[in-house]
Amino acid sequence: MNASDTLDQITERLKQDYGATRRVMTFGEYMELFLADPRRHARNAAEYIVDSFEFFGDVEVETAVNTERHWNLFDTPFEQGKDRLIGHARVQDHIYRILSNFRRQGLVNKLILLHGPNGSAKSSILECIARSLEAYSHIDEGALYCFNWVFPTRTVMKNALGFGGEGREPGLPNSSFAHLAEDELDATIPGELRDHPFLLIPKAERSDLMESVLGSSDEPNKSTVSDIFNKGDLAPRNRLIFDRLYNSYSGNWRDVLQHIQVERFFISRRYRRGAVTVEPQLHVDASVRQLTGDRSLASLPLALQNTTLFEAHGDLVDANRGVIEYNDLLKRPLDSFKYLLSTAEKGSVTLPTQIMHLDLVLFASSNEVHLAAFKEYPDWSSFKARIELVRVPYLRCYRTEQKIYDDQVTSEQVQKRLAPHTTFVAALWAVLTRLKKPNPERYEKNIRAIIASLTPIQKADLYADGKTPTGMPLEKARVLRTHVTALFNESISESEYEGATGASPREMKVALFNAAQRSDYETVSPLAVMEEIAELVTKKNVYPFLNQEAQGTYRNYVELMDVVKERWLDLADDELHRAMGLVTSVQYDDLFKRYLTHVSHAGRGEKLFNELTSKFEEPDTSFMEELETRFSIQKDAKTFRSEVLGRIGAATRGGSTLDETDYRELFPDLFAELENSYYQEQRQGIRKMASDLLKYLGDERETLSSSDKRRGQETLDRMMSEFGYCEASTRETVATLVSERYSD
Repeated sequence: MNASDTLDQITERLKQDYGATRRVMTFGEYMELFLADPRRHARNAAEYIVDSFEFFGDVEVETAVNTERHWNLFDTPFEQGKDRLIGHARVQDHIYRILSNFRRQGLVNKLILLHGPNGSAKSSILECIARSLEAYSHIDEGALYCFNWVFPTRTVMKNALGFGGEGREPGLPNSSFAHLAEDELDATIPGELRDHPFLLIPKAERSDLMESVLGSSDEPNKSTVSDIFNKGDLAPRNRLIFDRLYNSYSGNWRDVLQHIQVERFFISRRYRRGAVTVEPQLHVDASVRQLTGDRSLASLPLALQNTTLFEAHGDLVDANRGVIEYNDLLKRPLDSFKYLLSTAEKGSVTLPTQIMHLDLVLFASSNEVHLAAFKEYPDWSSFKARIELVRVPYLRCYRTEQKIYDDQVTSEQVQKRLAPHTTFVAALWAVLTRLKKPNPERYEKNIRAIIASLTPIQKADLYADGKTPTGMPLEKARVLRTHVTALFNESISESEYEGATGASPREMKVALFNAAQRSDYETVSPLAVMEEIAELVTKKNVYPFLNQEAQGTYRNYVELMDVVKERWLDLADDELHRAMGLVTSVQYDDLFKRYLTHVSHAGRGEKLFNELTSKFEEPDTSFMEELETRFSIQKDAKTFRSEVLGRIGAATRGGSTLDETDYRELFPDLFAELENSYYQEQRQGIRKMASDLLKYLGDERETLSSSDKRRGQETLDRMMSEFGYCEASTRETVATLVSERYSD
């Protein structure tokens, strides 16, 4: 294929796209679209954003705390998931509900202020919304239209309006100049606010038309028609041009519409069209400038040449028909954004020569420090009535937090291999720093002692997986699970709520990137990250959360590092056992469940089905006795087995069922003895195999026997294929386990 063919193909595709998207229309053609689907074409900015939420859809997400609604637009499917938002389903739905209220009442009369600690994803949330609007505007369901004024050349329209004569060329009445070529136009004046074309219809007729196409306001389940369409009017410049032409055409409205060119526009963050972010600044976000003096407008009809035209410009103008975000709004001096009081409530802003009415949703963000200071101002009560507050805390689920780092810190980015559990270590420590010591006095008496005993890691496990503390009796565990939601929401009404302080994702990403640059580690490993965290903890003058007073293990950031390290060693130890083919924590559950099956059948004198032989066989007495030896029971087997079955019967009384994890809570002492028995039995073998593996991975490989080499290679292969290790990360992990858990 040559260059010419390539250009021809691109040109043909663009032509087809241009025709399919109907970029330019006459007003009559637009009205055909409007009448075919008035609901789609009669949306204000809030309705448009709500429709974008609903277009991309939502899913219910089950968490250990509750069921949440996650809106798919925050997964950025329109950009293959790039820079997606992770977590914050509550915040997403809160914003959706506020916007839905705007839709129900038919107007936008408040500013939506997202507040939370630095780095809690406030800007990311608003960026996702803006990006979704950008994508939505490029599809048929999200088509947006504005209009331009067009004025033909003398050769097209001789002796007509403002060109020094009377009459008009044959065939021109009730036609349109919208599709004229550029060389057939003397001037084009765009509508700077991207006014809705429907506003060209006079108010009285507009109201009747809306009622006829959308139904009477008394009809049930009828969508509220936005004030923009009921009471709105053209922007001042458009109104002035319309009135001048209307008078010049002696009240012939259809003649005025000849000069209307309806244009489809697309929301664009880059070009500040319907989506604008405003950084802290010291001036009002809109202004006007005189337009009439522009020489390019000298060819306007005489009726307009003698009219002073002004052009509005600025952030609010650029954002109209979409969204505007005031980033860190409260960092501005108060006087610089007082105008937002009326702008948010009335949807208008007063400029030197006009009052400009807007159709947009105002978002803003602020950190908690500035918001707390703002609440002390005398004008706070006035602002509060015009602001919808949306809290954006740090995440408190370490599994969700880990997804952030998995997305944003990859081997390709850091140009170094990431060892297993590296991002997990960063996520777990970050979440632990954010948790508050619970207040047991807020709960019923029967649960207070359990709440008071929760450690940070136990609380984190509850939030992440609904996992109750190891060894907690089943009944207490069940009661605790019923209070997880209350625990999660305990401090929701407090100014110092859980998730308001702690290590931010930004800080943890810096730690991960710094760990990648360490020359003393071959990979980006959990140990390298913990070294960076250890350095971070010393910088109390840089990170304010480090200056909070510790409450036991809570906010004891050094001790929390030890907690994280132990959790990592647990994971690594279990993986090493599995790679070596030894009994693991998962297999303990299977062993105990198998034991219960044999005991229950033996107690009833029944045979059980053996899946290996496909036959019904007697319960395995030797297997039951072997496990009971590990339980170190001090009574006869028959009595012990009867007590085990009795405990299960009591736990399932009233129709309750038991999950596999419930057995650990029902028999914590038996599981502890079982695991300790196998651990002591295997410990020497593990130490020997681990030491041999280190030799195999180091300079002493040739000192090993052929069988030890083979076993070392098999273990390494499983570590790599099943758990994602490489040689370097295996060596580092095994060396740490030998040092920490298998030394003499």
